Amino acid sequence: MAKRNQTDKFDSTSNYSSSSSSDSGRFADIGSTASDLGSKASSQIDSSPLIALGAGAALGAVLGAVLPTSNKERELLQPLGNKLNQASSGAIERGRDMAKQRFDEMAGDKVREFFGAGGNSSGNSNA
Repeated sequence: MAKRNQTDKFDSTSNYSSSSSSDSGRFADIGSTASDLGSKASSQIDSSPLIALGAGAALGAVLGAVLPTSNKERELLQPLGNKLNQASSGAIERGRDMAKQRFDEMAGDKVREFFGAGGNSSGNSNA
């Protein structure tokens, strides 16, 4: 019986070795396919680097939007976000004030032109 157990172990080992050799063949095929894809991607990047840059930026944006933020990211970036928020609020208010002032100036000029031209034309037509 001891001999039979040894042969069973041998048979099971030979089965494993044959399956591992077929697995290594599959892994080699996968490795060569990955290598081919890598060389094709490299040649595409070399031929059109701006498209590759845009694709990388888009991929990064998608991953950044999909992946949740970590506590460390919040801790490090929250002060910067607060500063940017305050600065943008101030800039928006200043821009709104400048636009309103410019609009008032332009509207005032048009109103003066309208009434000035109306007054001049009525005065000229009476003469």
